[in-house]
Amino acid sequence: MKPITPSLPFLEFPTDEVLRTFRPVRALLVETRPPANAPKPHFFASPEDIVKLELHDPRPLLEAIAIEMGYDPDKLASGQGETGISGHTWVTYCSEQWLPMLVRWQAGEAQLLVTMVEAFEGDGSSDLRMTIHGDAAAKPILRRLAVALARFGVTRRDGCQGSATVDGEARPVGLPEIAFERLNNTLVVNADAQGRLDATRAGELPDLLHSCDVSGIPGATQMPFGTAELWLKHRYPKKMAFAPGRPIPTELVELIQQQSVQKTRDLATREMRRFFASKESRSKSSWLGQARTESAEAQQQRAYLAGTLLEIERASPTETSLLSRPGLPFDTYALRTGVTSVGDDLRWPAAEVFAGAGPQPTPKGMSRGLIELALGAVEQGVMMMWRMKEKEWTKPPRAGWVSRDMKMALLDGPGSPRAKIYRAEKPSFGIHQGMPIAVNYSAIVWRKQDAQALALDFGYHRPSDGVHLARVRRCAVPGRE
Repeated sequence: MKPITPSLPFLEFPTDEVLRTFRPVRALLVETRPPANAPKPHFFASPEDIVKLELHDPRPLLEAIAIEMGYDPDKLASGQGETGISGHTWVTYCSEQWLPMLVRWQAGEAQLLVTMVEAFEGDGSSDLRMTIHGDAAAKPILRRLAVALARFGVTRRDGCQGSATVDGEARPVGLPEIAFERLNNTLVVNADAQGRLDATRAGELPDLLHSCDVSGIPGATQMPFGTAELWLKHRYPKKMAFAPGRPIPTELVELIQQQSVQKTRDLATREMRRFFASKESRSKSSWLGQARTESAEAQQQRAYLAGTLLEIERASPTETSLLSRPGLPFDTYALRTGVTSVGDDLRWPAAEVFAGAGPQPTPKGMSRGLIELALGAVEQGVMMMWRMKEKEWTKPPRAGWVSRDMKMALLDGPGSPRAKIYRAEKPSFGIHQGMPIAVNYSAIVWRKQDAQALALDFGYHRPSDGVHLARVRRCAVPGRE
């Protein structure tokens, strides 16, 4: 396969259109290690430094897809959007360094999205992570790719072998003995002493491989040959055992496939967002030393921010319904109703952002902290956008927005708190759902005594009800510039 020529720059990927029109129903996750003789990045290396080491060549994975689909690999690499088959297009979004990469792939009626990115491990090493998302029309293609890509993985691939039927053709398929925990669900299959899979278990693999963590155990004495154990890792985890010859129900297979979509999007987002963070937020050394040298006020505000983000990302919106129990501590219902992503600049702000941002004494009592006000302003702003017509939320007034609910919930209290939502004149970019998104709004908050305001920059995508919280920064108080 020839060197890859980008079709378009990474940031020109049409995220709005994809989020509006693309409805994936299954995802595949494939991860590979660098060559044995590859240099190991320094623990404190930045994402750019790791990519420059060229630890991974994405072309073997892409070539495997091309061969399976009957495409011309060199046409895929040319960047012209061609595949060699009429009605099939392949548009690559990346830089000259190739990673991270997005591919918008049309295969006849089927729509697919390919993502490739460096996955940074805790010890400083890096894997190449590829995800493939497909809509309902792409399901037959994903079955083929699940088998074709079975030889790639982080662990040894020749643990167990069997034969599966794909498009009426018997195809060999293998399982590793050890599957890394990456996805929501885990399947363990028991083979015979020679590592051979029975027909039932092997026949299920095209629908499950790379969509859950799958491994095979040759000759395990605690399970009869052909038994499968399935772990569904939800809020209340369940373990299911399937006797030899008993297939996994179709409903469970579809559940596993659907859950693979959001999980792989989250994995891709986590790795890609590092490329769009500030130098300070990308520095591991600054993360490790933050708490030791900060003031008590900065530590308190950082803890409040961390708690809020934990609630946004981990708590289900149904947990705060009136029929279950009162609201969670930080009251972030709107940010949990849709899909909210968080940028590294918001996770690890510089200490100076928190200077003077904590609650302050006033004659009428303690005022709210600026971090609380900013997150509350975004929360109220999102709910306000829900009720707006498109022209209103895409072209807000230059003087900013203040909703009635925002006034009632946030702006009636000690310190004369103020908050407004502004449209950014020059939007920046973050990563949301594994794709670049414009950060086009700012919630700016301040109190009467503050010399500086605090801004929380965010992106909002109404068709998918998605919010990206990008960064928090200090700025001039509106009207005092």
